[in-house]
Formats: sequence, C-alpha cells, structure tokens
Amino acid sequence: MNRLTFSRRDFVLGAVAGTAAGAGIATALFNRKPPPDVASGNNSVFHTDRAGRITTPSFITVDQARCSGCRICEAECVLIREKSFDFWRSRVRLHRFEPSLDIVSLCAGCADAPCVSVCPPEAAALSRDSRTGAILLNESKCIGCQACIKACAKDRSAVIRISRDGKKALGLCDLCGGDPACVKACPEQCLSIVPANVDGKNMAASPAIIAGQVSRSVYRSERNN
Repeated sequence: MNRLTFSRRDFVLGAVAGTAAGAGIATALFNRKPPPDVASGNNSVFHTDRAGRITTPSFITVDQARCSGCRICEAECVLIREKSFDFWRSRVRLHRFEPSLDIVSLCAGCADAPCVSVCPPEAAALSRDSRTGAILLNESKCIGCQACIKACAKDRSAVIRISRDGKKALGLCDLCGGDPACVKACPEQCLSIVPANVDGKNMAASPAIIAGQVSRSVYRSERNN
C-alpha cells in the first residue's frame, strides 16, 4: 500500500526519535518547496482561490474513515508551524482507539466559541480571526488559568491543553493564517477545508464520541458485506 513516501516516513520517524538524522530531514523539510495544492484532488471540497488560501471563515473537517494513522498531519503542524520536535505542541492530535481506529482531532472554530467567552478579560488571550474564522491564541497574553481548557473539555473536543511547564494553553488551530499545512500534507486527503456555514457539530465532539460513531458505521458496514 503506497501511503507514505520514503522521505516522509524517515522524517516522521526521525522526528519522534529525535535523532541527528531526523534533525537533518526536518531542516530539509523547512527549506522544501510547498507541497502540491490538494485543492486539485478529486476528494477536495476546497472553496478557496487558486493559491489555496482561505478567504472566508472556515474550518478543517476530517474524513475519519480514511485516516491511516500515519501522524503526518501532527508532524507537519509541529515542525512547520512550531519549528519544534515536541509533538505535544501540535495543533492536530491523533487518538488511537481499539479495535484499530484512528481519530484526528483539531479545533473546529466553534461558532459560539466557549473557550473565548471564558477567557478572563484581564488576559484577553483568545480572539477570532475575522478573515479565516479561526480562534487565535496569543501566548504572550495567556495567564495559564486553564479556563479555556476546561470549557473545551466539558462541551467540545478537548483539543486545548496546558503546556508542559503548566504556564500556557496550547492546541488551538489558527489555520496556518489561511493556508493549512496539515491539509496539504495528508497523503490520504482526509483533511478538507469547508465553509463555516457547514454544520461542524461532529468535528467539535470529543474523540471518544467520534470514535463510537465511526466504529458503528465502519464495522456495521463490514459485517453487512
């Protein structure tokens, strides 16, 4: 099954292992030309211009049944956006469930944005990008109160988490300023950009709830074949 190219696989394994070879591959990745625009693929629902940039409020949706669990979306996010090998900082999270089910979770830019509403006024660390619709986190303003983390965990996907030092919130996808790297990097093309007016309730659900929905659909389908 031809899912990953050799260089991509080496880069992911190197990043996880933290080896010198992995660092060299990451350096090459930083300097590489942008990947081909996925918008031209048959499975894309992009609504952007030819440059592939988001021009209207949007969010990233996931075809969970297509996910191969390769973690390239996580690696692309943390290496390209964060310039780091720390996968904890990735704004895309892969959750593994049994039997053999991988669920991708990322911020859906909820219309009511409970995380924004609970952020203390004295901090005002969270806001919405008027162009892309993404929820933006200003880490320099974040006071680490974890109010947004609790709100997201209580009612949504729990993508927001605390930094390793316990001082800042992490995990909010800013849509790469309008040109999401993870969408372009996904070899299975299971990540797509959709307009904010599309119902995204499932995307904002917890990974466990999504896993239950997908497993009922997938495994029931297999039994009927």
